[in-house]
Amino acid sequence: MTGASTQDQRGWRSTGRAAVYWVLAGLGVLGGAATWLFLFLMTEEATRGATPDRSGPNPNSGLAFGGLLVGHVVGLVVLVIAAQWARRDPRSAARFAAVAFLADSLLGLVLSLLTTGGALVAPWPQRPYQP
Repeated sequence: MTGASTQDQRGWRSTGRAAVYWVLAGLGVLGGAATWLFLFLMTEEATRGATPDRSGPNPNSGLAFGGLLVGHVVGLVVLVIAAQWARRDPRSAARFAAVAFLADSLLGLVLSLLTTGGALVAPWPQRPYQP
C-alpha cells in the first residue's frame, strides 16, 4: 500500500505557504476597505459634476459600482489562487478563500463606514444648490 492516506491530503502544504495565505487574507481587509471607500468617493465626485444646480441624475455611479465589483472579483481570485497553492485539498481551499473573502469585505465595509461617517454612498442633495 503505497497510496497517500487521507491525512496526507488535508491541511496546509507547508508553514510558509500557510503564512503567505494568511498575510494575503489580512491584506484583503485593506483591499476591501479601499473598494468600499472607492464607491463612496466616486459617488461623491459624481454629485459634484452632475448639473450646475445639482438636481439632475448622477451620471457616474455606474463607474463607482463597477470599481467595487472589479475590486472584489480581483480579491476573490487572488484568495482562491493563494488558497489552492497553500492547501492540499481543493474543496478546503475553496472554503478558506470564501470565508476569508467574506470577512475581508465585511471588515473593509466597516472600516469604510467609519471613515465616511456611516455613509455607504455620498448623499444626493434633495433640493437644488443655492449659492
